[in-house]
Amino acid sequence: ARALALRPSVIMADEPVSMLDVSVRAEMLELMGELQRRHGVSFLYITHDLATARYFGRRIAVMYRGRIVEEGPIGEVLLRPRHPYTQALIDAIPEPDPANLGRERVVRIVDEGLRGAEGASAAAARGRGGASAECRFRPRCPYAIEACADEPPLAGIGGGRAAACHVDIREGGGSGGGGAEGGAGGASKARKPGGGADG
Repeated sequence: ARALALRPSVIMADEPVSMLDVSVRAEMLELMGELQRRHGVSFLYITHDLATARYFGRRIAVMYRGRIVEEGPIGEVLLRPRHPYTQALIDAIPEPDPANLGRERVVRIVDEGLRGAEGASAAAARGRGGASAECRFRPRCPYAIEACADEPPLAGIGGGRAAACHVDIREGGGSGGGGAEGGAGGASKARKPGGGADG
């Protein structure tokens, strides 16, 4: 109520439902949606919970180590991620299916220790507050290529979306990794500087 007293156009809601019981969480999201409709207020909804983000939001920005790595319409980003970190976040969402109990879950991410000295030195530089010119996700990325030695800008990829990645990953195609240092499912191509993909 206090947040609405001055009739703001934007309310920043940082993990507003994270500590609530599931039933209360749904009621709170409904209330926020009603406030949105009734007062025309926009919410900057900050969360680690992709399920509530999808329920409540229209657009999403995914951050990794303090930088936006992908953004766009929430349904598109969560159904067809175009950044490896977004893809890994979605891979890690548990599915409430008893058949999954004994199944190993595959999350397309590389253990930083497996990248060797190169990944360790970049991580150490970041840990000391030093600037690393390479992509922040490179040490953990299954698609990393030589171009990832330079941090990519957040660039438009069409459809009102943007991603900060040198590799164009798309779900469902090929055997993935084409020339990548690691290997993973899905198709991947090196992205052209203007945002398109080679080949």
